[in-house]
Amino acid sequence: MEERHTSTAFPLTESEELSRFTESYASFSRVVNSLQRQYIALKDEFAAQNRQLAETNRKLVEANQQNLSATTFLHNILNAITAGVIAVDTNGRITHFNPAAELLLGIRARDVLGKAYREAIPPGEPTEANALRAAESRQDSAGVEKVWELTDGTRLQVSVSTAILYDDDRQPTGAIEVFHDLTKMKQMEQELARLNTLAALGEMAATIAHEVRNPLTGISGFAAFLKRDLAPDDPRQKLVAKIARGVDSLNQTVTSLLNYTRFEEVNTEPTDYPEFLRHTVEQFRYDQPELARGVKIDVRSHYGDAGSPLMVVCDPMLLRQLFFNIFKNAIEAGPEQPQVSIRFRKLPRQAATRQYGSRLMLSLDQTIVETIIADNGPGLSDEARDKLFAPFFTTKPGGNGLGLAMAWKIVKAHGGDVFADNDPKGGAVFTLLLPTRIDAAAPSDWSNEA
Repeated sequence: MEERHTSTAFPLTESEELSRFTESYASFSRVVNSLQRQYIALKDEFAAQNRQLAETNRKLVEANQQNLSATTFLHNILNAITAGVIAVDTNGRITHFNPAAELLLGIRARDVLGKAYREAIPPGEPTEANALRAAESRQDSAGVEKVWELTDGTRLQVSVSTAILYDDDRQPTGAIEVFHDLTKMKQMEQELARLNTLAALGEMAATIAHEVRNPLTGISGFAAFLKRDLAPDDPRQKLVAKIARGVDSLNQTVTSLLNYTRFEEVNTEPTDYPEFLRHTVEQFRYDQPELARGVKIDVRSHYGDAGSPLMVVCDPMLLRQLFFNIFKNAIEAGPEQPQVSIRFRKLPRQAATRQYGSRLMLSLDQTIVETIIADNGPGLSDEARDKLFAPFFTTKPGGNGLGLAMAWKIVKAHGGDVFADNDPKGGAVFTLLLPTRIDAAAPSDWSNEA
């Protein structure tokens, strides 16, 4: 029988166990030291990353503040400028609509932002001059005169310029239109044309006056000699008197013509209109006692708030002359007991543009004070209605036809208008229109005043 031998594991000695423990501890220490070095390196890297992140955050905050400041600055500019600004994106939707655009078009920004341009904004004429067409065609335009018919009846004349908007990569992002109100400029053009016409008439009148007055002086002198040489009871004295009256009439006509063609310097001031009318009637009675005797002149107003007077910027002296001429015309054309009534009111902006937009070119901050002067006379013929304010037209014997022409000239110098028609109940009606600011006192209803 074969004998098997087995190896026997002898226990480690104390020195061997200590040696093994020492090696394990040394290995563990090396691992710990390696981890500590890695931790320190990682900590340093983390600190560096934190510093870099903090610097990046600081730069981002600065850039954001700069962008915010630039955005605020541009927003303030858009809010401050008096030109209307509308911007659209590439889809034709409105992205910007500044306060001036709200004022000019009478549309609130909140009602149109984000909406399609063609649905929110009236097209106007020409229809090509707007941001939508610029975005679609990618073509700019500059200084195009355009007319908008607004919802309140206002006819707005503007100058429009459009431009394409681009991003940093020069890719189109939309378009912008900028428009300016041309109303005041058109008013100035009309005023300049009127002044040029009056200047030409003034030169002509001065020439006529010189050519007419020289022989009139001679005629008047010879008439005075004849009157002196003729006996008081000589029947030819009547002929001499007619010559003198004719000379005086011609002199008066020439003087009236010179006054009509003279440039009127308008010295305007804020005037309490109801008080002005009452004083004007009193002054007329004082200056024309014979003409005004027995004449009833009634002043009624559309003036609801006595604490806020209805103010009109005008030249009181010139405007008083205008009323005197109209009063005189009404009384002289009236019956034996003439009556004149004066009604006035301040129209709301919408009513003013609807009724008289074709007669007056109003700024956006203006409306109209309407004054109606009616009499109880026979009214106006068709010819008189067409020519009433034309120089030298008159239906009165001995009239020179310049009184109402002067009234028309004065009201035009104030930027207003005057016209006449017949009242269906009888008599003539003169309508005087004067522009006034919207923020002046606004009366509420017709009422009688003492």
